[in-house]
Amino acid sequence: MATVDFSAEVTAPAFQQRTLPSIPVEVLREANTVDRAWVAVNDQVYDVTKFAERHPGGADIIGYAAGKDMTIAFHSYHTAKQHAILQKYLIGTLVGRDAPRFPPPDSFSIAVRARAAEYFKSHNIDPKQSTASHLRYAGTILAIVSLYIWQWQVSISSFNGLCLFYGVALLYGFSLTQYALSCVHDASHAAVGHSTKLWSVLMAGHDLLNGCSSLLWTYQHILSHHIFTNVPEYDTDVEATQGGYRRIVEVQEYMESYKLQYIYAPIMYVLLGMAVRTYDVARVIAGARGHLTVNPLTMYQTSLFWGGKVFFFFTRIGLPLIMGYPIQHVLGAFFVSDFIFSVYLALIFQATHVVEAVTWPNLDPTTGDIDMDWSRLQVETAQEYGHNRALTTFFSGALNYQAVHHLFPNVAQENLARLSPIVAQTAKEFGVRYTVTDGMWSAIGGHIGLLKMMGEPPHGLDG
Repeated sequence: MATVDFSAEVTAPAFQQRTLPSIPVEVLREANTVDRAWVAVNDQVYDVTKFAERHPGGADIIGYAAGKDMTIAFHSYHTAKQHAILQKYLIGTLVGRDAPRFPPPDSFSIAVRARAAEYFKSHNIDPKQSTASHLRYAGTILAIVSLYIWQWQVSISSFNGLCLFYGVALLYGFSLTQYALSCVHDASHAAVGHSTKLWSVLMAGHDLLNGCSSLLWTYQHILSHHIFTNVPEYDTDVEATQGGYRRIVEVQEYMESYKLQYIYAPIMYVLLGMAVRTYDVARVIAGARGHLTVNPLTMYQTSLFWGGKVFFFFTRIGLPLIMGYPIQHVLGAFFVSDFIFSVYLALIFQATHVVEAVTWPNLDPTTGDIDMDWSRLQVETAQEYGHNRALTTFFSGALNYQAVHHLFPNVAQENLARLSPIVAQTAKEFGVRYTVTDGMWSAIGGHIGLLKMMGEPPHGLDG
């Protein structure tokens, strides 16, 4: 294949009249800035630098994707129409890779996507439009602001006042879980409406209100977890480090302490919020999130990242101290809110993937690839629960329809339940395991069961 000097400025039209050059994956990795943004899809490399500002999904996601193979992410959010548009920016053929690959879409994948598209078309439904979601966002933000103001107006001079004070702190923490499960999660998937400004504002709330980086969340959740679901070393949601505090996959080395992990691990989930905020800083400094490179931050991203941390701790600790509240109660309220925030979100996320009933894919030892079609993997690595239960759906952010969400990540929450029968029927036809359990507690029980199972010594190690 032909080669080219990649230090020079290159545009797509220049290549359309001659053989496409080979572009080593090392060169692709370096094209990861707003001034030079290349992506790979289906082993083809595209220069989308000038397209970024016109991208309907916003320029930010182009910035995150730059320098990476985005094959699965592209196809899970786009149709053949967008793929045709992408060809205008073709500049070369990718040589090499830095992540496992999936086989081409199988018959299940093709059928389920076609049927979902036909459903929305025949019912004249915009998959991303949701008035209910907008009302929920407004209600959630109103609750957060109201509870915050109330928190720091409560007199703590009496026992009843203290009970009310900490009760409000608990409710405040719970309201933040709902912001994360609705506003942040939906916006990160561009799963509500078509306004990139709305998505950006909602995402910024994760930094300001939760103290957690929306930038790192995108790398972890959109570019890792939703691509390599339950694949050890590639799904950053289920990182299985050697010597970690818990064991959730068989490839982890066993330690005697894991025997009691089904008891102590859920308790340790109270530290999730603080762990995320701490690791945010370490990962931005290191420039990596798991196997993914964190691209150079823009001025806005830098300001939001560090400004968000400052704003979070100032409003949660600094301002109350300035207002004269005793430090022990300021910290007490902070930890009550943060523990509720952490435990609730941890259990919601763990109950959908880190459970006994799902698949944990392995890489082919010869090729290093995944031998299961991506759509099939999304269904078989997820556990759903509490179908047709309005409160369960509401308070889980519709993640009780997790397999459907993974197949169609940019579909609004209220439309996921509508697609569930289609996914269930198609999965049955094509022999795909689609797991649905009774309710939230049953789903959480599946997580505890996995912890207990993985806490037992592997066969041959217990004498």
